[in-house]
Amino acid sequence: MKESKEKPYAAEHAPARTAPDVAPPAAGDEPAAESLDALRKARDEFRDKFLRAQAECANISKRLHQQHAELLKHAGIDIVRSLLAIVDNLERSVEGLTVASVDSALVQGIQLIVEQFHTTLRGHGVEPIEALGHGFDPSRHEALSSDPNADAPAGTVVEEFQRGYEMNGRVVRHAKVVVSAKPEEPGNNA
Repeated sequence: MKESKEKPYAAEHAPARTAPDVAPPAAGDEPAAESLDALRKARDEFRDKFLRAQAECANISKRLHQQHAELLKHAGIDIVRSLLAIVDNLERSVEGLTVASVDSALVQGIQLIVEQFHTTLRGHGVEPIEALGHGFDPSRHEALSSDPNADAPAGTVVEEFQRGYEMNGRVVRHAKVVVSAKPEEPGNNA
């Protein structure tokens, strides 16, 4: 088969493309020059507005994607709060059964269930908040009382009533704690 080096019919018979006939303004043609300058200025303004609108749309899109990702990241927080109550009850059951010297197989079975809960929660970004021995942080701990007789520096968590949890960096439940305080001086009773 022989290749043809000829131009296709459409290309050969297409009208020639030329620039529109725009004559540069003559020296004495002031209105045309002003009109051309006004058109260029309007074009530049519209181009600037277009670029600004395009950038604003891109920013809105990025912000919406970030908000959507954040919502998905914390979507299960309500169900996690519900499950934490079950974990707490299972942990209390293990403590009670251990103290009562109940069959160790039963206690081990419940401990395995508790561990499975913790593993599942960790898999979804839920971690316990470390409280004992750490400084009191009101954004992560809820102080139920203070202990002026504690052997720890003031402001240190000395007892934990209920473990706190956070999910992907957001507090799901505050740790309920007792915080050490400065002992009261005997002469300051007002």
